[in-house]
Formats: sequence, C-alpha cells, structure tokens
Amino acid sequence: MNKNYPFKAYICLIFIVSLFLKSHAQSPGDIAFIAFNADGDDDFAIVVLTELAANSTIYITDNESDGAGGITSGEGTLTWFTGTTSIKAGTVVVFTDVDNGTNPNFGVSIGLLSETGGFKIPASKEGILAFVGTDDSSPTSFIAAIQIGNDPSNLGPFDGDEITLTNTGLVIGTSIIVVDSSASPDGAVYNASRASQTSYNEYYTLLIDDDSNWTNVVNGDGETLLPFSSEAFTIHTTIWTGTTSNVWNISSNWSNGLPTSSSLATVPDVTTSPVINSGTEAVVGNMTIDTGENLTINSDNSMSVSGLLTINGSLEMNSGSSLLVSGTSTGNITYNRTLGTTNWYLVSSPVSGQAIVDFYTNESPALGDGVGDAQNIGIAPYDNSQVLVTDRWNYYTEGQVDGEGGDDTTDTFISGTGYAVQLQASGNISFTGTIPNDHITSVLSIGSGDAFNLIGNPYPSFIPANDLADGLDNNDDLLSVNTAYLSEETIWFWDQSANAGAGGYQEMNQASSGRYIAPGQGFFVSANTTATFTINENMQSHQSDLFQKTTTSTVPNIHLVITNGTATKDADIFYIDETTTGWDNGYDSSIFGGITNEFAIYTHTVADGNGRNLGIQSLPDNNYENMIIPVGVNAVSGTTITIDAATNNFPEAINIYLEDKLDNSFTLLDADANFSTVLENNLSGIGRFYLHTTSNTLSTNDIEISNNVSIYASNRKNLHIAGIHKGTTKLQLYNILGKEILKTSFEGNSLNTIELPNLSNGLYIA
Repeated sequence: MNKNYPFKAYICLIFIVSLFLKSHAQSPGDIAFIAFNADGDDDFAIVVLTELAANSTIYITDNESDGAGGITSGEGTLTWFTGTTSIKAGTVVVFTDVDNGTNPNFGVSIGLLSETGGFKIPASKEGILAFVGTDDSSPTSFIAAIQIGNDPSNLGPFDGDEITLTNTGLVIGTSIIVVDSSASPDGAVYNASRASQTSYNEYYTLLIDDDSNWTNVVNGDGETLLPFSSEAFTIHTTIWTGTTSNVWNISSNWSNGLPTSSSLATVPDVTTSPVINSGTEAVVGNMTIDTGENLTINSDNSMSVSGLLTINGSLEMNSGSSLLVSGTSTGNITYNRTLGTTNWYLVSSPVSGQAIVDFYTNESPALGDGVGDAQNIGIAPYDNSQVLVTDRWNYYTEGQVDGEGGDDTTDTFISGTGYAVQLQASGNISFTGTIPNDHITSVLSIGSGDAFNLIGNPYPSFIPANDLADGLDNNDDLLSVNTAYLSEETIWFWDQSANAGAGGYQEMNQASSGRYIAPGQGFFVSANTTATFTINENMQSHQSDLFQKTTTSTVPNIHLVITNGTATKDADIFYIDETTTGWDNGYDSSIFGGITNEFAIYTHTVADGNGRNLGIQSLPDNNYENMIIPVGVNAVSGTTITIDAATNNFPEAINIYLEDKLDNSFTLLDADANFSTVLENNLSGIGRFYLHTTSNTLSTNDIEISNNVSIYASNRKNLHIAGIHKGTTKLQLYNILGKEILKTSFEGNSLNTIELPNLSNGLYIA
C-alpha cells in the first residue's frame, strides 16, 4: 500500500496546479486602456473590467503581434505583478514613467512593475499589447490592446475583416481601443461617464463610441493630461439612508442595497450616521461623504475603496481599523490610536498634516524635566547625532507648543517618522489629516551617537515587516525592500506587554513569525549608510487590532527567559535549514543597542564570533549535538537570576542544558526545571554560560566537551577572549609567517579584553 502514496500525492499536485492556473487565466477584454501620455517618461492607465486574481502576472509590450499567436522582438516589455490581493472590476490602475526604469517614480499604482528591453510610447504611432504568458516573450492569452495613431500595423497583422488582430483573439470594439483622431497623438484620456453602465463590458461601447469621449492632445504636451484620474468605473449606485440603524452592513440602510466594489456610494447628511463594525470589511467603488455627515470605522473593521474617496464631512477610524484607497482621496480623516498605559510608546502619524501644537493641545502629553518654556513634554523624535544616550530623545518643550508668545513650532508629524509619546493619562491619541497616496521615504543616517533611526507606519492600514507576514516568498516587505541600507536586517519594536508589562524592546527579522506593523506604530532600524528607507504604498493591507500582528512560526526554536524578581528579558534561537553557525543577516538580530541594557540575556554566534549580542540567533536544523551556544548575561552583583527555556517544534529526543563555567555545572532546562543562582559579581557579556543541545545526559564528568573559548576582535585595537573564567592564561599571537606579534598573560574573568599593537590587515593565529 505504501507504494500508492507517491502516486496519490502526484495526482493531487497536478489537480492543485491545474486549479491555480485556471484561477489566474485572463481573457480578451478583461482590461481596457483608458489613457496614455507619449511625452516625458511616458504613462498610461487601464481599467479592470473583470476581477484580476491575486498574484497574477500580466505582460504589457510595445512589440507587435507576429500573426501566429506570438510577439515580435526588439522593443520592450513591462512585467506587472498585480499584488497579493485581487483587483476588483472597475478599478483604475495607473502606470507611471514607464520608459525610464531609473526614474524614482517608475512604477504602478497597484502591485509591482519591472521592465525588460526598451518599452516606450513615442509621440508618433504605436501599439501596445497586454497578455498573460509563461514569460515576457511567450504569450498564452492576449487580453487587451490599444492602437495609438492611424497605423494599425503597429499592433501587427489583422484578418481580412480589419477588426480582428490575427491569432490573438483581440477584436476592435471588445478588446482593442483605437485612438486615431490624429495620425500621431501626444496623449489621450477617456473623459466620459464612469457610472452609467449596468455591466462592465458595456463600457467598451463608450470607450470606442466617438472622439468626444476622449480628450486628445495633438502637437502639444501629453504631460498636461497628468495626473490620470483613478476614479473607479461603477455599475451600481446607492445612497445611505440609515432607515433601520447605524450599521453599515444592513441592506435596508441603503437606497439600493449594500455598496460593493462596483458601487458609487454617497453618504448624505441624515439623522443616523453609518458605523462600520462587527468585523466588517466594507467595500465600495467610489464614495462621497457629504458635509455635516460622519462615517466611523470601529476597531478590527476595515474599508476598501477601489476608486475615489471624497470626504466633505468627516471619517473617524478607531484603533486597529484600516482603510485602503486604491485611487485617490480628498479631505481629512481622524485616526485614534489607543495607548493603554501612561508609559512611553513609539508612535507615528497615519495621516499627513497633523500639527504638533494641535496634538499637544488635544492629547495632553506628559510633562517632564525643566520649568516654564523649557519644560520637556512627552513628544520626542530620536536624534542619533547625540553622543550621550540620554540626549538622543529630542523632546518638544512647553514654549514650542503652548500657543503663547508667537514662538510655537510649525512642525507637523512627518510621514514615515516615528516619535516617542507619553500621556498624562491612558487613552486615545488622535491624528487628523489627509491619507498619504504615494510611497513614503525617510532619510537614514549614521550619527555620532549611533546608527539607529526611528521610522513609523505612515498609512491608516497595516504593512508587512517581514517576508512571512503575507505567507508568500515575494520579498515585498520592509526588511527585504530596504536590506541594502541596513546594518542588519532587523526591526526593533517597543512592546508594552514585554518585561512583565513594564515594556521592552523586541527585535524581529526574517526568522520571526510573520508580523505586520499597525497604523500609528513606530519602530527602529539601524543604517549602514546615509540612504533612503522606503515604505511602498502597495504594501498596505487589512489586518487586526494589534500593534504588531503575528503568525506562528513552525521552525524549531528555543525561547530563553531570564528574570531577577523584577524584570524579565528574553532571547530566541531558531533552527532553520540553510542558515549557518556564523552571522546570517536577516536571520540573526542584535538586541536593541540604543539604550543601556543593564539587565539582559542574549547569545553570540556559535562560530566566527563578531561580538554582537543576539536577541535572535538562527542555526542549522541539524547537528544539534555539536553546536554549543555562548549565552551572555548582564546583571548586577547580589541579584538572584533565574533562567528558563521553552521550546516550540523542538525534537523530543534533544535535551537542553545550561553550562555554568563558574562551578562547572550543567543544569537541565525543561518545563519542570530551570537554573537559578545569586550573583557574587557583576555580569556583562559571555564567558560564563553556554547552552548545550544533546540527547545525552550531561554532568560535570562531561566538562571536557565544553572547552568553549571564543576569541574575536571588536576593532583593530582590542581582542576579546570569552570563556576563561579564572586562573592565569598565557596568550601568544603570531602572523601567518610564524612571527610572534604579541606575548602576554591575564587572569581569566569570563570576558577579557587584550590591547593589540598596531597591526596590518592580515591573518593572525592565537
């Protein structure tokens, strides 16, 4: 019977793959071109007429059809990955500066865009084809085309009927748009109704009806047509009445049923204002909130707008709610973020334009050191140019925000920048402003103090921190996009639930469970150069009401926890295929270094020690017996420390032991046992404790397997030796030719630092 299992799995795999391919199939007429600009760096727009499945890939080329179901070569092709969520029918997608891949604005309003060859829309005559295929030169189905100018040969050969593009399935009037009011137009944009049809395919009749439905630029500048409108095409109109209740998701509260992504919805000023609640994801094509009316989105609820959002009244969002606008929005929203204690939080503004002075007046931040106009208030950006740790929080002062003397700051919360905020009393903080509708960038710097930069989520929606967040290996997350500019691929959060509720910094990376960053959340990264940190607009999604949403990791891991009776700190060890015993960027992470870590637990790499204090270390998922992990502890003399270890998905046959070199002891760490001791001296660094993973039972008789001494240089002047706890040790250092460079001795104290002579770059042997 066992021989049948592979066959069954094979059949199942074929079935799944077949379904996957079917779900991503597109047909002629599923999209239509509605605008183009042939000047500058070239732009165009399409409307989706049949919903596009998530994770689709569509190719758009200015090569011609070859008449045999393929395309010619010699020009360029754009590859459009549509994104991780489906794109609803009626949605307008704008492609910007598409003939210049080096232009920072090169891209698409939804999804991701790349280019091969030299795609260009010349201000003369051109044809553009859209298709799906096995790659950018092998179509399997053509789905749309536009003829620009009066020469149809720019699309390829036509059948004798002169409307069917040979062997493509594309036909003028149902899948081909012809813009030929002039021989060589500079640009054109559809200008007729986007809300007058009852089905999406009927819009082709307006797109091809007559020239009056298009605004054409001839012998002029096509750039004058920009920006293209992202107003959605709709096939349903409905108006909020509030007849039954304030609940958005009840059909009788609307004049023509619930809005959908195909709807033009209006919320007029009526007695009962709508509330999106009960776990609802509201969807709408275009929406207007009239003057005097308010829409509320409660926590754990969301709204998606495919096209335009016009706010003449007000829109209020509560903590953990989210709003996605695929098109553009006008007017202000107010986002409320709950701060559950009077401790410090790292926050960011999910809107543009919130003034610092207004925030101070409305939110009552805590008051700090100083008196009068010089008194600090609980709003502070981070300044890494300051040498002293205590000077790096650049607090606003009473004199800058009190509304007196005419000397108040005009600062607003900067989109994409994080701030530390502390309130006088727990509660909500509110940000009022416009919705950011583009990519947000922040300047990364390396200061005299450190290289940490405080960033923040700039949107009223969630963004993925790491690659596991959306469950797809697509590198469309903050760490992957910005890794070239980071000293390590790590994000540090302030987690108020950590450290027994007192709060603490928590690191995360690509080994961590999938995590999203909520609206209003700030976080730290560490720069390796002066550069730009980018948060892409198309990273946004709906999630739940958490400062960070996590999904469970399935890899084996050890969670180390140390307590001293007051504080609690932790460190993680993951076992992941293809990681190493050395430094693995993106899978190893240091504890946050922007503070003085007086009490901490961390590890060092098993091999190739580089002095980093790791809150996360990733190791190969094999050879457990031979990997001995240095464990570092920072704690003061006289403290009772307790170290525990919890495991997830860990091999049942493997035991975890903590070795204490001070008394040559091994302590089993499991659900029923931990390590505890009273410190006779201050601890700072590695050298005393080591973690063993083994199927054996360890005791002091096994001490010979644990001569774990780490030697590494932290810089050109200092050599660190960890693991020699006591006694006199002699050290000799030789160059590669065998010449003695240094001879010295020292008394072991767990972590010794030896001053080096001036050395040239090279290999040295100790």
